[in-house]
This record gives sequence, structure tokens and C-alpha cells, in this order.
Amino acid sequence: MTEQVRAALPQRIGRRGAALLFFTLLDLVYCLNLLTSARPMSPLNAWMDAVAPLTVWAFCWGAVGAICLWYAFRTYDTPAFMCAVGLKVAWGLNALFGWIAGQVPLGYVSAVIWLAFAGFVFLVAGGIPPAARRSSGRWRPWTL
Repeated sequence: MTEQVRAALPQRIGRRGAALLFFTLLDLVYCLNLLTSARPMSPLNAWMDAVAPLTVWAFCWGAVGAICLWYAFRTYDTPAFMCAVGLKVAWGLNALFGWIAGQVPLGYVSAVIWLAFAGFVFLVAGGIPPAARRSSGRWRPWTL
């Protein structure tokens, strides 16, 4: 890599791209974890395997990791954030449903972790932009 490319790369990636590189690492490691899952499976993995085979889940995690890697270097990166949020919501909700069904004793813990992380990814992606403040001259609580 030339010095010019090495110097320009952090600016090209930016904060959002750096976040996507972090999500790439997380998703690919989780993919590997699912592919090499120990037998007998944990209650969460057994539940997820009943919902869809763990290899399918691993493919989803790996695909989202690859998407995040691809979009980390692109200007338009919204699809990567959408995929990252969607997968984490799906995993968290399935863990919650497993806990509600009584099949995953600590499923609520996994649900809270993954759903909160999905919220974090959403915030990093920009979330819902705040409404512009109205300049009516007088402050009112409903105009914040």
C-alpha cells in the first residue's frame, strides 16, 4: 500500500465505515461460532437450530458481515446498517420467544443484549434525525 493510500484510507472510511468494520468483525466471529458450535448445544443454540438450522443462521451472520465490509468503503452505506440491525433484531426476538416458550432459560439476557445492540447500530447509523427547532420567538415545551 502506498503512503498516499494509507493516509487517505481513514478519511475515506470515516466513523460510519469504521463502525461497519467493527460490525464486520463481530458478525464474522459470530458466524464462525455458530459453525463450530459445541455439541450438545446450549439451550439458545438448540432453540435457534429449531427455528432454522445453525448453518443457515451462520450464513446470515456471515453474509451480513460481508455486506458490512463491502459498504464500509462506500459513500452510501445505509443497506449495511439496515442488514446489521435486521439480523440482530431477528436474533434477539427469537431468543426472547424461546424464553417466553420456556425453552431458553436465560433467553431474556440474550434478547436484551442483541436488541440493545440493534438499537446501538441504529443510533450509529443516524437513527431518526431530530426535528428542526422552530424559531417562533417563545420557548414552549412542545417545540423542542
